[in-house]
Amino acid sequence: MTYKYVPKEVRIKLTKMKIIAFAIIAITLTILYVSLPYLQNWYQSKRPLTEINYFGVPMKFREDIRLARNVTVYPNETYIKSIFRNKNIERITIGILNYTNETNVIGVEAVEITFKLSTFYSLVPMKVAIKGKEIGSIYEIEGNETNPLIIIIPPSIANETSVKAEDYTVFISGKSLKELDLATIKFMVIALGI
Repeated sequence: MTYKYVPKEVRIKLTKMKIIAFAIIAITLTILYVSLPYLQNWYQSKRPLTEINYFGVPMKFREDIRLARNVTVYPNETYIKSIFRNKNIERITIGILNYTNETNVIGVEAVEITFKLSTFYSLVPMKVAIKGKEIGSIYEIEGNETNPLIIIIPPSIANETSVKAEDYTVFISGKSLKELDLATIKFMVIALGI
């Protein structure tokens, strides 16, 4: 006795509901596939931006860089940028107020400014020395074209959150620690051209 294979026909019964369900699933998957890049961009825009790659050098910030956009700048960003991108600049002095009990806060901000400006000047390349100096008053020393001055005003004596330039002296002030961080970030964004 020999067995003979006889293929059976397979029939799929398609109803209106099955066709509609299949079409809805296909359309949904297509929409998700097409919108995935937009969803990723949206997700990235909602996350705090605290780290950037500055010409191959990773730079981290303590606060979201985008929040620094709201910090007021006097007289304008172009003027501050021109101070620190001047070809005649030889050194930068960071004035550290010695009469406040917040020298540690000023020190943290000064170190951040020093590191990021040093990185910038090494990439340009320009030989610029950055030094700190204890001062008793914000008007004790003045900046000039070859030696601009940065004074960080801590929250205990600041009456506003801003980055202000007068001649070749830049005042960075914040009414709270977070606002001082944001003002420092705003200054870095301007000076580095981020």
